[in-house]
Amino acid sequence: MDLRKLKKVRRKIVQRYDRHYFTAFLQGIYGCRWRRYQWLEIEMGTTCCVRGEQIFYPILVVTLFTSFIFLYMWLEAKNDYASFDEYLYQFTDHWFFWSFFLVVAASVMFSYIMLLMIIGMCLLAEGQQLYLHWCNKIGVLLILSTCIFGFMSVNLLYDEKWKAAEVSLQITAPYVHFFGLCFMVVVSWPIALYFAKLNRRALMEVEDQDWREAYKESRKIMKIRAIQIVSVFSFLVALLLVYVMPLAIHSPCLRENKTLGPKPTFIGHRGAPMLAPENTKMAFEKAIEHGAAGLETDVTLSYDGVPFLMHDTTLKRTTNIHEILPDFSNTHASMFTWETLETLNSGQWFFKSRPFKYMEPLTKEDEEMAKNQSIMTLSNFLKLANKENKLVIFDLYRPPRKHPYRHTWIMRVLEVMIDEVGIKSHLVLWLPGQFRADVQMIAPNYRQVLGKKLPLSDLLRMGIKGLNLGYKDINSKDIKEYEKFGIFTNIYVINEPWLYSLAWCAGVHSVTTNTIQILKNIKRPFFLMTPDEYMRMWILLDFISAFIIMIVFFFHWWREKGWCELAGRNTSPVFPMSGVTDIEENIGEVQQQNKNNENQEEIPVSPSPSDKTTGDYWESLLEMKLENMKMTRSLSTESVIGSNDEDQGNMFPTSISKDTGKGSEEEEVLGMSHCVGEEKGGIFGNEGD
Repeated sequence: MDLRKLKKVRRKIVQRYDRHYFTAFLQGIYGCRWRRYQWLEIEMGTTCCVRGEQIFYPILVVTLFTSFIFLYMWLEAKNDYASFDEYLYQFTDHWFFWSFFLVVAASVMFSYIMLLMIIGMCLLAEGQQLYLHWCNKIGVLLILSTCIFGFMSVNLLYDEKWKAAEVSLQITAPYVHFFGLCFMVVVSWPIALYFAKLNRRALMEVEDQDWREAYKESRKIMKIRAIQIVSVFSFLVALLLVYVMPLAIHSPCLRENKTLGPKPTFIGHRGAPMLAPENTKMAFEKAIEHGAAGLETDVTLSYDGVPFLMHDTTLKRTTNIHEILPDFSNTHASMFTWETLETLNSGQWFFKSRPFKYMEPLTKEDEEMAKNQSIMTLSNFLKLANKENKLVIFDLYRPPRKHPYRHTWIMRVLEVMIDEVGIKSHLVLWLPGQFRADVQMIAPNYRQVLGKKLPLSDLLRMGIKGLNLGYKDINSKDIKEYEKFGIFTNIYVINEPWLYSLAWCAGVHSVTTNTIQILKNIKRPFFLMTPDEYMRMWILLDFISAFIIMIVFFFHWWREKGWCELAGRNTSPVFPMSGVTDIEENIGEVQQQNKNNENQEEIPVSPSPSDKTTGDYWESLLEMKLENMKMTRSLSTESVIGSNDEDQGNMFPTSISKDTGKGSEEEEVLGMSHCVGEEKGGIFGNEGD
């Protein structure tokens, strides 16, 4: 017999009669093995996959955790999306929502790795060897490389982001804990199924062998038990880590009742930049309209000594300089005279770039007003704040080299504030650190604000009345300590409600924000509860998840035990094409069946529906065909694959009529074609011509 032809027919038979649609779907996605004959089952006492796959699977696990951390960092960084896009604009000269694109990419990468992990566990549970296709391996390596490159970029450009992520856990850790519990419950299903099937295979091996053979197979059984222990132990360790995660949570929002401080006030960051173009009169008026207690801005000096409001070093992002003076788009903003600056438009870019992803549409009146905004001078800004009795705080940028006011820029600003405007001293929060002692001598009533933390003794010696800190530096203990000595704390830039809630719980006095129209509506901090309430919630969630996981393990153990007991009672073979089960395979019945078959008329073959394990039996029969070609005629297919008329009503004949024509390729190989004589019969029946 042609061995290649035999293999080809075996594949066709397995593919036709042993279909597993769910497993085929999993194998196709995981290893691009859509055909049944391509699958390899895990044999007793062997590992889940070949050595190469064993080496790569830990890489897949590492990539899963790496991509999760990468995704979490970008979700937590939503507070800084606008700043990130603004930073990249300096290099691309094109406004694009890079932050939104990256968070979508991070979500897709994590979902892809998570899908591969779950499919791999399901295949193990189904007893299939793991084979990850090379396309998926390349995708995993690319995702791992992307995440590592992202972490390296964070370290180089914004290493403080790690500290910000740590601060975010004070609010998000309970949600991470809940997500971890849900993930472990989902993973428990394939883990429990895998454990139960290993247990069933070990029991079946013991029941199917006599004691001598069972002793020989004991080492394989020990390997199965070892795999069970390792898999379940690893799962339990991961589950335990998720259960004790809340022990590491220290959030200021976990406090006793009636200990929450007052709600932090708002300082408009460049006005209200989501409602109007930043650093314009309209933006500051909108901030005041929504209840801002103070206004924040950035001050630059023109070439002829006029202080004006501009955050960037150039004018190309927030003005139409590229239309009026395109050759000077990259020139430093302070190198223009005020006569040139006041001709520029500072509102049209707001509608072209749309600097925020989720901006509320403006009314026609506001839109028309925004399009006609121009650069605002410091004097007009101070007059507006003085009139509305609002605090002012600003960054003051030193002019570049060859600028006429390179060394006197602070004195020029003080002249405008004191002589030209005469703003009330208690409204000024002086932030610039250069020549602070001189400023204190000239304007002693200005409240000095520092932009970094220092020991309390140094702050008192310098006469500091307030701290202006980034949200990464939120610390409730430090804030309370500073407050005892009359030092207030302002935190910037806070745009997200969860971060504002954290600042509120920490006792912050004021926050600088872009989203005053959103934060003003918060009536109570998120995740505010007593420690006892959180403890009860934590224990309840852990108990519910543990109960569900126990049910899942018990269910799979019970189901597989039932299959094992059924297999123990039904020890006779099941032949897939006969439609007959429970045949006692002994010589007496075989001989009696032969006699019955000799007296029966020939009838056409009418195979019954295939059994669940059709492919496995055909494979074993084909192997028997190759190894037992010289088997005695008494064990022929006519004798073995018979059926009882009373029980089944369907049988295989002892011979096939010549009028049936030439059989199929499968029938030809299995010896089910035209019969030419009993002397050519084999284990599968009479061989064809």
